[in-house]
Parts: sequence; structure tokens; C-alpha cells
Amino acid sequence: MKTNFTRRKFLQTAAVSATAAMLPSVTDASALPVGEKAGGIMDEMPKRRLGRTNRMVSCLGFGAGSRYCNWVADDAMLQKHIDYAIQLGITYFDSARSYGNGVAEERYGKFLTPKYRKQIFLNSKTTQRTYDGVMKEIDISLKTLKTDYLDLYCMHSIDKVEDVDTLLSSSGGYKAFLKLKNEGVIKNIGFSFHKWNDASQKSFKEFDIDAILCVINAARSNGNEDGLLPLAIKRDVGVIAIKIMGQNALIGNVTGDDLLRYALSLPISVANVGIDGFAPLESCVSVGKEPLLSEKEAAKIKLKLNFDPKVTRLPYFT
Repeated sequence: MKTNFTRRKFLQTAAVSATAAMLPSVTDASALPVGEKAGGIMDEMPKRRLGRTNRMVSCLGFGAGSRYCNWVADDAMLQKHIDYAIQLGITYFDSARSYGNGVAEERYGKFLTPKYRKQIFLNSKTTQRTYDGVMKEIDISLKTLKTDYLDLYCMHSIDKVEDVDTLLSSSGGYKAFLKLKNEGVIKNIGFSFHKWNDASQKSFKEFDIDAILCVINAARSNGNEDGLLPLAIKRDVGVIAIKIMGQNALIGNVTGDDLLRYALSLPISVANVGIDGFAPLESCVSVGKEPLLSEKEAAKIKLKLNFDPKVTRLPYFT
């Protein structure tokens, strides 16, 4: 099966050397992909290469979606939270203009970028599909985030072929992405999606992208693990996994830790997790330092999950 081959190859290269698409050279012990140094357990957050961006980023991503935006905390606590994430070694920070109607970008612009812009990899996304819409929205995002460039800017939630066609049209937003990259306003282009369907497949074929955000979890109900991962590795596109815990719908017979370890044991660059407090931050960082799962361990998680898409509907697919 494609998945077994992909996982086996990743585990082998993680233990011995590195794939050109995903991992750093093991001659630098501090850059080993998951939790281990030659002499023992790694204390620092492991980093991985984000595909053709050629940037090394933390294997755990700070997700600023609904969980983070809905977390009620005062300014002092929010600043302390960001400071702690940096202290723990997180360098990949994810956002979107649509998250919390701007709350994610506002919090980053207030607590993250003023202190840490030069040492982080910052991503945001837009749901705009036209040239004018993209150009208008990125201007808002840059001002809100208090930065003059983005390390990654993504066409967000591409799940319909109509969206792809609009983006590729004469007045479409893809032209804006190319212009912004040419001008250095965005360093890398990406898109996000949920299922490996006609829209995501066409996007992967037609867009010249550097990174991609997609659903990767042990439920394997979206086709991305078998359909997307082998192609991404071949094209050297960095993969940022989202919905790792199915917005908590997959937690029960398996733990959140199990699900995160499962994702990190696949050939992805970043496991992006919603961080809405200090406890999940510490827990996820701890898991990020653990050894990769073996194929046998991963199979046990899938078996224990006992997920049936005909019975259980994941919240982001409704």
C-alpha cells in the first residue's frame, strides 16, 4: 500500500539519513526530525525542512484557528502564552484573515510579531478568489499582523472546482499571488484544503506552490495520506498537517497524544495544532519530542480508533 511505503521510507530515513524533500541532514544532530539525538533524548523542539521553501521550522505548529480565537484571556496572559511558545521552541505560526474575523491576526500583531518577527515562520491565508480581493485582503493582513512580508500566504479552503477556476481566470487571485511573490511581499505560495478531490487535485496540478495545508489524521477518511503525500514528496512541496485530532471528534478510544504522534510519524513538515492555553501547549511540545511511531504502533492506533465515516461525521466535513 502507498501508506505503508511512505511511512516505512520516512521511518528509515529519519533513523539513518534524510529525504531531500522533508528532512535535514543528520550530520547536524540538533536537526534530527523527531525527539532524538545521537546520545539520547532531545531537549529542544525538533525542526523539519518545509519542502522547497528550504526553511527549517518546528515540527509542531502554533494553530490560531477557532480554539485559539475562542480562548478568553487578558492581554498579559496572551503575551505570556506567546512568549512561552517561543521559549519551548515553536517557530511555525499559522493564521488566516477569516480566523475569528481577524482575531488571530490581531493577536499575532499585538503579541507575536513585535517581539519575534525575525525568528518565526509566519503564515496567513485568504478566502478571496479574485485579483482585487486578494490584493485588498493581504494589505489588511499585513497591517494587522504588523509585518511587511509573509513567509507563506495561502489560498484558503480550496474544496470546490469553481474556486480553482475563479483563481485561475483572467481576473483571478492566483495572479495576485504570483505578483506578490515576485515583489517579495510573500516568500512562498500555498493553499489549504480538506479532501483529496477534484478541486484539490486540480489545484495541486495547476498552482506553482511551495507548501500545502491539508487534513492528515488517523481516520484516513479524506484520501490525503495516500493521494497527496507521495506527490508532495516527489515535487518537494512542504506538507502542513491540520485537523490532526478531527477537532477532538477522534479522541476517545485513542488519546490526543496518540493522534499527534501518528501525524508526526508521517512524512509531513509540520503538525499544526490549535493552541488555546498553557496545558495543550506543554502537552503538544512534549509529544513533539517523542520518537516516531513504528508501523506496528501506528496500525494499533488506527485499529483502536475504529472510525467509520458512515457513522461518525467529522465536524469540518459537514
